[in-house]
Amino acid sequence: MTEKKELIPITFEQLSKLIINDLNSINLTNKSSILTKYTKEQIIGFLENPIKAEKQLRQLSQYLFTVSPNYKRLIQYFAGILRFDYIVEPYDLDTEKIDIKSFKKQYLNTLKILEIMNIPHEFTKVLRHAFRDDIFYGYEHMADNSYFIQRLDPNYCKISSIEDGVYNYAFDFTYFKNDEEVEKYPLEFIQKYKKYKSNKSEYRWQELDSKNTICFKVNEELDYPIPPFSGVFESLFDIDENKRMRKVKNKIDNYMILTQKIPIAESSGEANKFLIDLDTATAFHNKATQSLPDEVGLVTSPMSIEAIKLERKTKDSDNVAEAERNYYNAAGVSQLLFNADKATSSGLAKSIITDEQIAFTCLQQFERWINRKLKNINKRFKFRVKFLKTTNFNIDTVRDGLLKSAQYGLPVKSALAATLDLTPSSFINMTFLENSVLDLPNILIPLSSSHTLTNKEGAGAPKKNEDDLTESGIITRETDGNIRD
Repeated sequence: MTEKKELIPITFEQLSKLIINDLNSINLTNKSSILTKYTKEQIIGFLENPIKAEKQLRQLSQYLFTVSPNYKRLIQYFAGILRFDYIVEPYDLDTEKIDIKSFKKQYLNTLKILEIMNIPHEFTKVLRHAFRDDIFYGYEHMADNSYFIQRLDPNYCKISSIEDGVYNYAFDFTYFKNDEEVEKYPLEFIQKYKKYKSNKSEYRWQELDSKNTICFKVNEELDYPIPPFSGVFESLFDIDENKRMRKVKNKIDNYMILTQKIPIAESSGEANKFLIDLDTATAFHNKATQSLPDEVGLVTSPMSIEAIKLERKTKDSDNVAEAERNYYNAAGVSQLLFNADKATSSGLAKSIITDEQIAFTCLQQFERWINRKLKNINKRFKFRVKFLKTTNFNIDTVRDGLLKSAQYGLPVKSALAATLDLTPSSFINMTFLENSVLDLPNILIPLSSSHTLTNKEGAGAPKKNEDDLTESGIITRETDGNIRD
């Protein structure tokens, strides 16, 4: 006769463990948060005292530029909006006493220097760092046919003076740990590092020669550096937080729980009299769990078996979209620049004009810096750079205005060429090549245009610029509202 196995009662704690283990099998957390390095409280603390948290805010901005696509696109938008079209013009010129040959020689030499500098590329890189950190410290490297600006660590630089309206800065020579490191830098660093070693307390901070340096600051109205878009840091945190919450909600909305009943000896009249022991319940629970998909969980309990589906609410506001709208509002730019949301192109164009004004203030600072540089180069005659107020958005409008001015004889041919991606140097060289060498004006047949067609062939009013249309006019153009069957 076999011995009857005594059933061991399953306690509430043991049942709870089965339930909790099953619920933990679905990962409701998101390890890919972009803000795992910082907390919202830290960000708020930095912004409350930006002077003391200068370094932390700069590091936070650099981190966000790397991990946040929203923040990176915002920085790249402002850094890349300018075209840096320029002309070179003489000033303080006595036209009655001028040697044309000497004047032309010095003018061409100035153009050569500016051509080697590759201004659009180098200045765009400066802006990318400046809009991220607020400030850029650079050192020029220039040879006969090459040029680039070396970025210096902003943690070891500080503004020390203003010369001709342009910033100069001092460098902290504790940056170098040994002689081998400083040998990789220009001669000025090597010489001043030797002074630093002779008296480390007195020569720790030394101002670098302004002839070789560039210091650019976006927020000129502030005495201390602070990232220009630090106001969106908290909004970026909200976007990331809402994205993680949406992922968790999606998992929960699509998760099904099955409850598995443990039989009870109801006729015995005893409480918690289970008909199977814990080992048997656990074994069947584990086998059933292995056969279920990830989206279905299993709970073993003494209750009846039923399916529970956690349904999504029929009307659910998109918190991520709202957080992104708040982000662009905090940045002061139109959300339409990065994704469309029920607005006309005319409204977007007006928003871009506001952004262009921010970029033009940066352009003036570059103009003053490069003209200070030309003052050291100018000899008998004086030349200066004039940047055109052109962006990737308004280039057609500016070009049309210059073309009309040229038709009335105004001296804007060089400016018009600049809007066609011709630097002053390339403009002169291509004009010489096409006119004097290849004789293209006499070889090429003019292309057909409204200027070469008869009145009959060119009948009809010219198409208006989109900026000149009203809201209803834009809608009519976009929907072909004037077309009749």
